[in-house]
Amino acid sequence: MKKLIAACIVLLLTQPASAVPCNRRAAAEVMVGIREFARWRTEGDHLAVHWIYKIEKRPMAERLKMVETYANMDACLSGEAREIHFYRKNKIMGIASPMSGIKLVN
Repeated sequence: MKKLIAACIVLLLTQPASAVPCNRRAAAEVMVGIREFARWRTEGDHLAVHWIYKIEKRPMAERLKMVETYANMDACLSGEAREIHFYRKNKIMGIASPMSGIKLVN
């Protein structure tokens, strides 16, 4: 299963953002697989993603890639980018914003 998730993430990340429509099938497969690592819900004007995976133990570049992958998957499936706040143990650790991009928060 983890190999399938990794393959789908690669498919999503290799799609040029504006040149080609996203691969909705791959994005949907990633969404199914990512349930092993995170839970999400709408909170006010943004989506809140709560990592249950120990993401803080991963290198910063890998954490950023996971946040970016989730944001890209969400944008592909919803049809537009939206504000997403990422949490681990109820502490904000990243933000994806259509206005300011993707960043990690220490």
